[in-house]
Amino acid sequence: MKLYVSSLTGGGTSVKVGFAKEMMTAAKSFEKGQAALVKSVDKKDVAKSSAALEGMAEAMLAYRTSGRLLGPDGGGDIPSVDEIRRSTMRKRSSEVFETKMKDRDARVKAAAGN
Repeated sequence: MKLYVSSLTGGGTSVKVGFAKEMMTAAKSFEKGQAALVKSVDKKDVAKSSAALEGMAEAMLAYRTSGRLLGPDGGGDIPSVDEIRRSTMRKRSSEVFETKMKDRDARVKAAAGN
């Protein structure tokens, strides 16, 4: 999760992605939940394991929501880093990203109609 966020903001580019900070916070929260889950499983503590899983689920939802990664099957339409970078550019040399997003929206609408 952190690597994906890092790839959005890194790479020597000057692209500013406003939601990257929220995604990184959620990724760190998810990692803390993972550590808590490992400890609670080792101790065979059901209550703490359940609480850790809930925290991880909340962090994952926050990550996907802030990164706009909620596809029709729970994230199947995650855009690539290049697509996100192209979508943040003022002058787009290609309309590929918009076309893919329109296609995805059409699939979602068709799936909801079934």
